[in-house]
Amino acid sequence: MHNFFVFIFMIFISTTQSFAFDVKLLNNNKEAFSRELSTRDTAAANSWSSTHRLGLNLKFNVIKALQKTFNEMEQVDTNCELGLADKFTRDAHDFGLIDQDSEALTLVHYLRQQDIIDDILYKIMRDSIKVKYAFIDAENYQVIRLRNSLNRQNAGIDLKKFYSPIQTWPDDINTCTLDTYWQMSNQLTFQNSFDRYTQLTKLNYNAYSSGVIDRKTYGKLQILRDYDVLGWQVYFKRYADVINNAKDKMTKTPELKATHNFAAEYASRKERITKRSMLYINYNSTQIMMLSQVLEKTAKRMEAKSSSIHWQYTDDVNGETEVYIFSPMEQYRLAIKMLKKDMAEIMRSDAFRNSGFEYEHLIAAAYETGLIKSAELDHVLKFEDFWNPKVSRWKTYSNFAFQVAGTGVVYLPPPFNIIGAIGLVLAQSLIIKPDQTPDPDNNGNVII
Repeated sequence: MHNFFVFIFMIFISTTQSFAFDVKLLNNNKEAFSRELSTRDTAAANSWSSTHRLGLNLKFNVIKALQKTFNEMEQVDTNCELGLADKFTRDAHDFGLIDQDSEALTLVHYLRQQDIIDDILYKIMRDSIKVKYAFIDAENYQVIRLRNSLNRQNAGIDLKKFYSPIQTWPDDINTCTLDTYWQMSNQLTFQNSFDRYTQLTKLNYNAYSSGVIDRKTYGKLQILRDYDVLGWQVYFKRYADVINNAKDKMTKTPELKATHNFAAEYASRKERITKRSMLYINYNSTQIMMLSQVLEKTAKRMEAKSSSIHWQYTDDVNGETEVYIFSPMEQYRLAIKMLKKDMAEIMRSDAFRNSGFEYEHLIAAAYETGLIKSAELDHVLKFEDFWNPKVSRWKTYSNFAFQVAGTGVVYLPPPFNIIGAIGLVLAQSLIIKPDQTPDPDNNGNVII
């Protein structure tokens, strides 16, 4: 009987351990520098950590607290941003990291400063903590009397029905504040984000002045507006999906630290969106894996020992045949056409419809999954013809093709097939306009 209980206990321990979240997934090994952490926040993190009572044990305890937070959030299957902020703040107290809730923001600065987390998670945690901290004083939020708060846009809205989802405010465990706010806003018809917020502000005032919501609820809704939560680039649900199911899934030896700036470079400087953030905004984990596999297939085609076309002239399998073997340059050109074919099929598929696909997203996806590393990016992106305005796009294309498939290939470090595939995709990104989509009348299966 004793042995039976020991056996059951061991199964329980084994089961518990098997569901443990791998906190190493949060480690920043993709961004060579931070676009989000300011010099002021870095200084605050350094000052806080240098005088912390835990001393050399600080980083160890921080990682343990983060491990506990994500372990429990996975078990309850919640992806609430404000729930993440709440849970991590409580765990930080339990591990002796902070004495007051107001220190949680500085702790998050420290997480990013130490590369324990990346920019995407840092932004989610930082902004969520700011919202939660602002909620404390929501009941005292100043109510500004609005003129013309009733108009044709909101005249037909039933305020009691519209605000029913927040009569009991979401607990950010079973229901999420941001999800609920999204669902409410999607009931409106608006022209742009400014118009949406204008309508929400008027509705909040109407609901408060008519007694549908109380002062504290009104304050929380206005705080969500003030922090532009509907305009956040990446939400926790998407982040959790990608790091769990795509990040470094195509390598057995993930990089410990990024040494190339590719992921942190701006895809949109105006909106401060990096290339890595753009990947997370546009694609889920399944789509990222699919994009990465396209580059993997391209690399394999370039590395193939030989490629050929086979003709069988009769129905007899032993009858007359002809085989044409491609030269290395022809094999490279065929890889280009196959890449175009693969991309045309992806862009036509329902899974990628309206995804805003660009060829550079292939490289970003392959980098995220670990198929390519910083060193390979560094080699191909140093090919100066890509950035030389005096070299035409087609000349750049042919020069790199010669380097990979011609005599220059002997000078490329292994794995030259991956480097060649990256160069091929990058050359395509220079040749193809970002908004160019496959011609629906063109047969995507024609490769010759």
